[in-house]
Amino acid sequence: MAENTREITLDEAKKLYNSSEEAKVFLLSKFTKEELEGKHIPSQEEFNKFFEENILSQIDYSKTRFLDNNGNVSKTPTSRIQLNNSNNECLFDYDYDQENQRFWYSYDRVYYILQTQFALRDDDRHILMKRLVEKHFNLQVCQPHFSFI
Repeated sequence: MAENTREITLDEAKKLYNSSEEAKVFLLSKFTKEELEGKHIPSQEEFNKFFEENILSQIDYSKTRFLDNNGNVSKTPTSRIQLNNSNNECLFDYDYDQENQRFWYSYDRVYYILQTQFALRDDDRHILMKRLVEKHFNLQVCQPHFSFI
């Protein structure tokens, strides 16, 4: 007698996942928790591509400002830079001074867009943003943070 079996699909597994503890245990042997719960952690390449196309493209370099240590606009170039969009709204505020190295990004204009697209957990977002900041802003030491700037 031939056995009539087939592999369960991810869509079928998602529907069964919360039906019982036994189903969870079995399904977790075949799929990751992220897959079953519908969470997708993008690759660094996916994240960077989305960031480049949807966030970095908003920067209006003619609106770049140099800031002093108190956050006031400086008439001379400093290590602290604010990058704005065409509406003169801050997207990024970063300082590449080795003593004060930091990177802040706007909650409303950057973080919200990333969360809407990817629904990342904090630790995943931190890792992806840190690598992105290292690549695009050449800041190797700091941990990026969102801010209500």
